[in-house]
Amino acid sequence: MRSARILLAALGAAGLAACADQQAMAPAATPAAAAAPAPAGPPQGAAVAETMQRTAVVETVNMQERSVLLRGDAGSQNGVLVTLKVGPQVRNLAQIKPGDRVVYTVTDAVAAVFARPGDGAAPEGAGVLATRAAPGQRPAASLTVGNRVRVRVDSIDLGRNSVTFTEPDGRQRTVRVQDPAMRRFMRTLSQGDMVDVVLIETADLRVLPPA
Repeated sequence: MRSARILLAALGAAGLAACADQQAMAPAATPAAAAAPAPAGPPQGAAVAETMQRTAVVETVNMQERSVLLRGDAGSQNGVLVTLKVGPQVRNLAQIKPGDRVVYTVTDAVAAVFARPGDGAAPEGAGVLATRAAPGQRPAASLTVGNRVRVRVDSIDLGRNSVTFTEPDGRQRTVRVQDPAMRRFMRTLSQGDMVDVVLIETADLRVLPPA
């Protein structure tokens, strides 16, 4: 997840940050998965997702440092320059050359559901799934990172559409909620409720064939 957030920040794309670190939840500009309509009874959870795709051009490749210098905005002279550290999931780094066009897609999703008492789940959990191109193919990689954190609701301010909660490590956070589905869910919460917040981030990177 950290590497995908570096991509988002460096190339000027606004994804959904971790709920514990963000000060506002913005509605998805290009939803990848719309939240289901509210049922007749109180909603048991809510989800929101955002997908962003950008094209960049490779400026330089440093094999010793396993880093690639990219120019965003499809190589425009005004495009933001960013150095991308390439992990082992990109095994065909030697095939990347200056001038190559790179497409990357990042999807961020946040879901919040009531935690079930006595379900045995730990306060926090994480998982990683990575795929990569076969040897000889054009460089490509996909990385999906999921994190779950169980928080305790301390207070709800409906006038400000904000929720204050405590994380497993004892830190207290206040989040202003703007997404309609999340607001509906927020209105079902009470002080002392336990909520599982699940964050899933997927980043796909591939080198395009020559134009």
